[in-house]
This record gives sequence, C-alpha cells and structure tokens, in this order.
Amino acid sequence: MKLLILGNHTCGNRGDSAIMRGLIDAIYHQQPDADLDVMSRFPISSSWLQSRTILADPLYQLSQKQQAAPGMSGRVKKILRRRYQHKVLLAKATGEGQLRNFRLAPEFDDFARFMEKYDAIIQVGGSNYVDLYGLTHFEYPFCAFMAKKPIYMVGHSVGPFQNPDFNQLANYVFARTDALILRETVSRDLMEKSSIDTRKVEQGVDTAWLVDRRTDTFTPGYAVQHWLDIVRQQKTVAITLRELEPFDKRLGTTQQAYEQAFAEVVDRLMEDGYQVLVLSTCTSIDRYNRDDRMVALRMAQYVKHPEQLHIAMDELNDVELGKILAECDLTIGTRLHSAIISMNFGTPAIAINYEHKSAGIMQQLGMPEMAIDIRHLLDGSMKGVVADILAQLPALGEKVEHAVAREREKGFAMIESVLARIRGAQ
Repeated sequence: MKLLILGNHTCGNRGDSAIMRGLIDAIYHQQPDADLDVMSRFPISSSWLQSRTILADPLYQLSQKQQAAPGMSGRVKKILRRRYQHKVLLAKATGEGQLRNFRLAPEFDDFARFMEKYDAIIQVGGSNYVDLYGLTHFEYPFCAFMAKKPIYMVGHSVGPFQNPDFNQLANYVFARTDALILRETVSRDLMEKSSIDTRKVEQGVDTAWLVDRRTDTFTPGYAVQHWLDIVRQQKTVAITLRELEPFDKRLGTTQQAYEQAFAEVVDRLMEDGYQVLVLSTCTSIDRYNRDDRMVALRMAQYVKHPEQLHIAMDELNDVELGKILAECDLTIGTRLHSAIISMNFGTPAIAINYEHKSAGIMQQLGMPEMAIDIRHLLDGSMKGVVADILAQLPALGEKVEHAVAREREKGFAMIESVLARIRGAQ
C-alpha cells in the first residue's frame, strides 16, 4: 500500500506535527508494511522534527514563486491569481464556464501526474479549511481529482463559512472527496447551517490523540532534561500562548488585552503556590510565520513575580513537549494541540476557545467543561475557574485518562476504516 500524506503539517507548528505523527503512528500500527511519502511546506525542519524524510510541497513552492514575481506585471499576475486561480480550478473540474479554457501553472499538472503512482492520498487534518485562511488548501483535492486518485480528508475541523468563494469550493470539494472525516461535531453543524454538502462527512477524531507515548524508546536530550528537572522541583502549571490574529477582530479584542489578561491568570497561579512554565507549539524555525515565544516574552512584562515564570526558548518537538507536560499538574492552552498533547501524555488541560475547534474537541472528548471561552479570560472570570479545576486534579486526572483511551480507540477504528477502503480498491 503506497500512500501520499499531505497538508500543512509539521514545520514550525508542533500541533500540526502531532497531527502528522499520530496519523503515521496509527497507520504503521495497523499496516506495518505501508509505504508512506509525506509532504510539508517546510521539509527541512519537518524532517528534523519528525525524524524521517519529508518531501517538499510543490504547490507551496509554486505559491512562493508566484508571490516573488518582480515588477508591475508580477503584481498584476498575483492579483489575477488571487481572484481567479481557484475559479479556473473549479471550472476545469466541472468542465463548465469560459474559465475552463484558461491555462493553469504547469505545476498543477505535474503534481497531478506525481499523485498517479499512489494508491490513495490522505490530506491530514487540522483547521486547514477555515475561511480566514484563504483558498489554497482546496488546490490539493483538485489535483487528486485531476489524477483520478482517491483522497481521504482525515481528522479535520472546517468552517466557519462566511465567504462566498470559500463556500463554493467547499461545497464542491467536500461532496467529491472519498471521505471528509471530522474530528469534532461542531464543524458538521456549521456545514449544515451554511448549506455545505455533508454526504461524505464521517465522524472521527483528531489524529494527535494517536501519538504513541514512546515509554520504552524515549531518551530526553539536554533541553528536555533541563525542563524536567525544573518542573519536578515545584508544582507547575504549563501554559501556551499565541498571536490572536486573524481571530482578534472576529473576537472584538486586541493582542495586548489578551496578554494582560493571561498575566493576571499567571499571577493568581503564583499566589496559589504554582510556578508557571510557558511552552510554545509554534516557533519561527525554518521561516514559519508564528513564534509564540515572542508572545510569552511580551506577556512576561505584565507578570508581578517573573522569578516564578519560566519560558522555554528551545526548539522542542511534539513528543518532547508531551514528556515535559506529563510532569506538570495542569496545562492551560491557547493552542489547542498543547491541550491535546498534554492530555495524551496524561496531564489534564484547559483549552481556551477562540474558535469552534477547541470547544468541539473537548465536547467530543466528553469534557466540555475543559474548554473555556476566551471571553472568560478577557473578563477575568477564568482565574476562579482555573482555581476550581486545580482543586479537583486527582479525580480529573483519572477522568482524562479514561476519556483519552476512548478517543484513541475511536481514532484507531477511524484509521482502520480508511485503510480497509484503500485495500478494497486496490
């Protein structure tokens, strides 16, 4: 079985790295002889973070080349591409409209031909299909359609659907994929509300739940051992932060307000006897456009007792983060996957809900109370909620362990279902 796994995974986002790692772990667990090729926008850092060879994503390379086109003609071409490239792809796929006669960049045909050697394509999940993120993720299924290869979208959150062009592509692509397997139920509600075709929708889980803990094979490096030593000295709450953009305007808040509100939560934790460790699932390694460590450094300026605040500036992979989080008492994650990684490695976590995926994942887990709307952070009421959760940790830890075991069981069944369909089509 030869599979191509693609999507915006690994690179500087360790949440995406966990999504990818969990998918690969689960496939090899059930199909040890599977032949997997994996693509990333950032193959060098991804290969290092995943400890395996990662191929370069040709469509991302094409977009970078297009954006770098010089002069006035280059700017005009960029505008035309942004407005019409997705329309041309759709017209060619449907065979309708005048745009079907327009030429696409040859890289699209090259990529479709490249796909022909695989038994199936898996577009790994995450929040790829969010209207605020644009339309480029639809290019991958269109190339699979051109190659006449089955494509399975595994472990996704989709929506909101507030852009007509986005909705048009979503309606076409989601109806023609071999399966759109959602990791939570809120996404399906959004699809139905916006009249997006749901016939290929199946219910699944986030594949980050399927990352193996590597209990017998993990050896901590210098940086990991350093943070394990720090965490073991005192009760510790881990937190993750992020730049809210592009969600800040939709939320009606500012980055500064968010950072100041988080500093107040940190102050309360310190008053209650905890040290706070800031870990980052997104860093600027290999030109990735987010670095949560910078947010942590800004937030630290508002903290009253910075001597009890530790900011990890190291480049850690998702398993290393999991091993550190496993030694903490609680994780408070703005980054959803810091919460998933934490719980998968045995430590309860609060997910701050700045978009529907966090609430949906915790609802799917059977623990909706562990998703806290970001507005409760901003109005100060989250401090009391965190204190209440810390008082319930022993019972909560047991509940998390059972919930994660159920999610992993569902996740392995999800992967087996996909593999069975691929085997059946061979």
